[in-house]
Amino acid sequence: MSMVPIIALGSAGLYSIAMISMKFWWKIPGLGLSLLIVATLLAAATLELAALREERLGIIYTGILGAEVVLIAIASFFLFGEDFSMREGIGIALVVAGTALAWA
Repeated sequence: MSMVPIIALGSAGLYSIAMISMKFWWKIPGLGLSLLIVATLLAAATLELAALREERLGIIYTGILGAEVVLIAIASFFLFGEDFSMREGIGIALVVAGTALAWA
């Protein structure tokens, strides 16, 4: 069994943590948050490089992007109380469908 999907999902999770941390920057800026952002970006990129060693660029890119869209949407809704328009919801669904199609 290939570990590439798990590695890509880990990368997406770390990229998502960095993005969520960036959203918090305007409320609680500081050295700790800066270090968290840098560390998660470096770790995410490292996992992405590991996944790219085993799989094609397009597959890894769509996998990470698709997972990030879902993770960020969940965080946006639950952490920040952000709602989505019908158009945005359809866009999220299309990204997920495209990712599933690419990985099938």
